[in-house]
Amino acid sequence: MKIAVAGKGGSGKTTLAGTLARRLAHRGARGVLAIDADSNPNLALTLGLSREAFHALAPLPRSIVKRVT
Repeated sequence: MKIAVAGKGGSGKTTLAGTLARRLAHRGARGVLAIDADSNPNLALTLGLSREAFHALAPLPRSIVKRVT
């Protein structure tokens, strides 16, 4: 399943995407990958990561993105 979310700023895109990713993972969906391509990313915070944990993440290799999208 591939889902893309787009819309005006402040319309709830990040909240919707984060909630959907968490619910799918909680229900046992395999390979849930949530990518925040916004110029001001906040998805990590929505998923419960601190800013420090977010900045400690390594960039996602393009090969993984291509394989799952």
